[in-house]
Amino acid sequence: MTTQRERLQWYLDAEKKILMQQAVETAEGEKLTFASLATVRREIERLQQVISRENQGGRRSMIRRNYLE
Repeated sequence: MTTQRERLQWYLDAEKKILMQQAVETAEGEKLTFASLATVRREIERLQQVISRENQGGRRSMIRRNYLE
């Protein structure tokens, strides 16, 4: 099972390859080309937000747990 960070890194690498006009193939066999760049960038943004929320949530829950103890 891949983590959100691993997925983000895959999409960042895919974005670089696409910008160098190389096709990228997903695990499902889908080819990503320059026409897919907007989709790749949206997924990068989404994953960055998910990771950011996870990081913030982790700290908040620690604070909450400490406050309740």
